[in-house]
Amino acid sequence: MTKISDEELQKVKQNREQVLTNSQQLSDFVLQQTVLESLVGDAKRTFLESVNTESNYLQSLNTKYGEGLLDIETGEIKTT
Repeated sequence: MTKISDEELQKVKQNREQVLTNSQQLSDFVLQQTVLESLVGDAKRTFLESVNTESNYLQSLNTKYGEGLLDIETGEIKTT
């Protein structure tokens, strides 16, 4: 029976360990990416909801007071 040298066997084991380490690292990155994509999606939805809420509220103020420019420091409406 033919056998490889101890050095060759050690090299095979080192390469296998490197493959396993890289595989685990890649799996971790993919999992982190999935979590991050979910968080980004949630943040986008929250942002769009807040923009929509703001837009609807400002529209209700326009209906109540008429169109104009709102000074958000003083609350004064300057009509055009």
